[in-house]
Amino acid sequence: MNLFSLQRKETFRAPQWETKLSIKIIMTLVMLYFLVAFILGASFIYPGLNKAVQTKEPVEIFNSILLYFFFFEFILRFFLQQLPVTNIQSLILLPIKKSRIINHVLLRSVFSGFNLFPFIIYLPFAISMYRDDYLLTQVVAWWGALALFTFCINFLIYIINKDNRFFVGLLVLLAATIALDKYTAINLGEMAGTVFDQVVETPVLFGAFLIPAFLSYGMVYLFLKRGLYMDAGLKQKKTQVRGGEFAFLNVFGEDALFLKNDLRMIIRNVRPRQIVVMSFLFLFYGLVFFPQEIYRNQPYILAFAGLFVTGGFTLTFGNYVPAWDSSYYKLLMTQNLSYKKYLLSKWNLMAFVTAFCALLSTPYLYFGWDVLAIIIAGSFFNIGLGTWITLFGGLLNKSPMKLNVKAKAFENTQAFSLNQFLLTIPKMILPAVLYGVPAQFVSPTAGIVSLAGAGVLGLVFRQQMAEKITQLYIKQKHETIEAFNK
Repeated sequence: MNLFSLQRKETFRAPQWETKLSIKIIMTLVMLYFLVAFILGASFIYPGLNKAVQTKEPVEIFNSILLYFFFFEFILRFFLQQLPVTNIQSLILLPIKKSRIINHVLLRSVFSGFNLFPFIIYLPFAISMYRDDYLLTQVVAWWGALALFTFCINFLIYIINKDNRFFVGLLVLLAATIALDKYTAINLGEMAGTVFDQVVETPVLFGAFLIPAFLSYGMVYLFLKRGLYMDAGLKQKKTQVRGGEFAFLNVFGEDALFLKNDLRMIIRNVRPRQIVVMSFLFLFYGLVFFPQEIYRNQPYILAFAGLFVTGGFTLTFGNYVPAWDSSYYKLLMTQNLSYKKYLLSKWNLMAFVTAFCALLSTPYLYFGWDVLAIIIAGSFFNIGLGTWITLFGGLLNKSPMKLNVKAKAFENTQAFSLNQFLLTIPKMILPAVLYGVPAQFVSPTAGIVSLAGAGVLGLVFRQQMAEKITQLYIKQKHETIEAFNK
């Protein structure tokens, strides 16, 4: 029996498989575009290092920072990689060996997009090495060692995903590595880099990397085998419920009830925590644009960057209102609660996080007061108008949310809507126009006043906007209940 054949049949027999397939084709084309762009960009790493540092070989410099590449890959996979899911209970009933099922799952994980890392970064660098008179055996051994290490990470992420203690340990190790490199004579990055330097000098050492690859595969194999039995998914795990009083939220009056529920949801569940972490990463978005002189005279791009620095939580969390409460939405609608207060609580949460992100963005002052002013003006827009635009977009998303399942890119195709996609345009274009036009034709200060002023107007008419949005939500309440029950 071919397990890949069963997987293919499951895909084509699933509801709305045509929509899922068409979306995946579109997104594959988009990913191929970015893949080519990244590969072309990576091809400049070798000549760039060769030009910047004359005292060392580019390969030695690159090897000395590989350890941080590995840390970054671990963290990226932990938050974003969705491991392949197989319905093992139906397979166990069939005359199929457990080893075959486990090998099938692990083999599927090999085709993850995250395993393209060796081809995106390392392969262009390896090609540059070959052009720089390195022997083909040296280049192949170096690239093969890095590819094997990437597959080690691919397998070990199975274990890390199951227990947050492993991830915490990884963060502690990363912090210790940075501290040792900065404050002591011990440089773990260079020490790890010498291992790959030896592979370049002695290509036969490539075979040593087969050992950790097989060990990681074997560890995960045994880990999965221990949980491969019929009632594994039926056994209830007893955990202590983290309630949380959050008494400090009582200042919000009746809205505090909803705010407390949202905070408990974020603390207890995987998906909301993932959103919070991704929102924090948005804070670093400005580092792509603000340090580059080429963008300093392009007001539309500056406004776009300033918006994203503080708008991560609003853009990600707000689009899934009320889907966050889909598991108990029907019960919520039977309570004697104000829908307006429910939506205002979501607004208060997004506004608070945006303001907090604006506070955390103060280090951007390093690039100048004008940069910080753009970010602060963008935060005003995100609070005053961006929140309401995002909440309106939530009306178009009626797909139930699985709180304890990590988001997988392009997997939730039921949530895809052309209207919702088009609604992202005002969220991106409007602030760029509000800042860009006055900044280009009057002055940058006028652009900042225009962008911040639009947000202030949204704050002034907060109650009126809440009333209009509430009416729309109430109008579609029964449609939403029906959709969440499917």
